[in-house]
Amino acid sequence: MNETLDNDSTKKQLGFEYQKLVALEYCLNAKNGEHVYIECFGDVQYGTESIEVKHHEGESNLTSNSVDLWKTLKNLVVEYDKLKSNDRFILHTTQNVPSESIFHNWNQLGKVAKYKKLNDHSISATSKPFKDEIFDTQNISKTDLMGLLDRFVINSGEPKVDEKLALLKEHSTFKLIKDNLRSSAIGALQQWIIEKAIENSNKWEVNITDFNSDLQFSLSKFTKDYIPFPSIKVLGQHDSDLTKGYKFIEKLNAISIKKNDLHQAFQDYVRSEEAYEEILKINPTLKDNIIVYEAEISSAIQTEKSAASYHLSDESFKDNSHIKKSQEVYFKCITNTHSEISGFNGTQRFFRNGRIQNINETSDFEWLYKETDL
Repeated sequence: MNETLDNDSTKKQLGFEYQKLVALEYCLNAKNGEHVYIECFGDVQYGTESIEVKHHEGESNLTSNSVDLWKTLKNLVVEYDKLKSNDRFILHTTQNVPSESIFHNWNQLGKVAKYKKLNDHSISATSKPFKDEIFDTQNISKTDLMGLLDRFVINSGEPKVDEKLALLKEHSTFKLIKDNLRSSAIGALQQWIIEKAIENSNKWEVNITDFNSDLQFSLSKFTKDYIPFPSIKVLGQHDSDLTKGYKFIEKLNAISIKKNDLHQAFQDYVRSEEAYEEILKINPTLKDNIIVYEAEISSAIQTEKSAASYHLSDESFKDNSHIKKSQEVYFKCITNTHSEISGFNGTQRFFRNGRIQNINETSDFEWLYKETDL
């Protein structure tokens, strides 16, 4: 398949990832006692600055009719009572401002000139609803609107997401971390920030004192001789995943494993595959370490199955107790203590269990006992 579906969800996700990088940059540069807010008073709020973050792929211009800008201003007008104490309202955009745009040299204009440019502009139908709300005196008085415009600035031509990530890797915070681990380190800090939203979904607040306090601990694992195990998010459960023809699912169905446990097996399998790819991105030579790790797992599950077979007899296949014994072996294998991958720290159990499922997917090993196993 060479063509993708007409879907902009990836671009939206990329925009959110960009917003998280911008928020992280503010957190890294902030001081103890300060706070950074995300999705509370704009995309990012730092001190008395409200920042709206816009990311565009490729070459893109902020034109006179730009929806990004007019919608941002409309939102500021609608929420002005909550935001009026701010000293600056910033549109942080990767777009450039061409000379023919009314927003060219915007930051050098006074509030009267800004107001006139907006008011005089013959706007497109797409952005007209935003302009109507901006100049509706029931929303905001002319005096307050001019005060808002006086504090509204455009930071254009900002680095795109890949460039922003590269710049963050050079931040002094990461200077003691090896280059190939800096993306993972940034991911760890982003995860810490995301957890603040989970703790309080009504107010996504980063207390910089807490952030700096935990920062050393969060990054310490990246400055050791071993490599930290990559963080892989948990997937949602979909029954359709269990009907995609995976051999390891079929082998688990053969020993009557319940649906919830099948979902867990599928999650472990997918997450382990993602972790495997991340490990190879860090260093392709680590593949040898995983091969050794998987060989040990394969040996372990075969030994467990062989050992338990001594408790079976011909009668076991008549009363179906061989299925119960197969279940016992499976659950013992996935609950046994797991070991570290050589050279890593913090290897997660899901990876070991996912590799068990992978072995079942790619080999002749089966959980279900047969009479030939006696």
